[in-house]
Amino acid sequence: MKSFAAIALLAFPGIAAAQEPARDVSITSGDATLSARVLDGVGEGARPAIVLFNGFPAGPNIPRIATDLQAAGYTVLLPQYRGTGSSGGTISLQHSREDGAASVAWLKEAAGNGVDAAKIGVIGVSYGGWVALQTAAADPDVRCAVALVPADMGVIGARWGADADYRSAWKTDLDSFAADPASTRFGPDGVDGFMNAITAGAESYRLAPRAAALADRPVFVAGGRRDPAAPFADHYVPLVEALRVAEAPFAALEFDGGHNPSEASAAAQGFIERSCFSA
Repeated sequence: MKSFAAIALLAFPGIAAAQEPARDVSITSGDATLSARVLDGVGEGARPAIVLFNGFPAGPNIPRIATDLQAAGYTVLLPQYRGTGSSGGTISLQHSREDGAASVAWLKEAAGNGVDAAKIGVIGVSYGGWVALQTAAADPDVRCAVALVPADMGVIGARWGADADYRSAWKTDLDSFAADPASTRFGPDGVDGFMNAITAGAESYRLAPRAAALADRPVFVAGGRRDPAAPFADHYVPLVEALRVAEAPFAALEFDGGHNPSEASAAAQGFIERSCFSA
């Protein structure tokens, strides 16, 4: 049986050397402390800033797009979700949404220390794409949102409740994460509790209904037509259609590939440079 989750939670591949060394910082989120890294944007004065949400679990890796954005003058913040890596607490969708808000708040508070608090955007891949869009939809101060091969956790949760084989495949992968507490911690109810909570709240976690809250800002979405983890017809198409109906100023990229953010990273950076902070 194909393993769905190991693909669906893919992080950006590749690590590149930063122009300046990454700084390790701590961010308070709820009752926990997140570990995060900062790449200070090249250039003088306060820099526009991007929160980059990796796939799940988000370790301390620095993807190539982060260093490319740094070189282009953006300060990049890379948080690790609660309950993953060296961050405290336990993982849940609600916690991850709170982590997104806390990361943006941290950048706002960094204003005057090399960050322009009026120019903050978000970018995410897979699970991180879901977090990025949820974060932007909840905070009108976020100037733009980029989601590469976003995994719609509402769609996934609904299918977990309806397709036993699909749920079993995911559970196998999530159990492998849970077996390594240094990677991921699911809390007292374990993987089953994590999955059950998502299934129970599936409708509230869907991305398409959030399109109206994103209609006043630039949004970029990329999806692979042959994506086995976040299937194109179920994850990408409903979101793009909802953004169209909401008359959001969005751009959408379809590529003939799978769950691979590298195929869209150059277009994503170009979108950020052209559209995010031009007004």
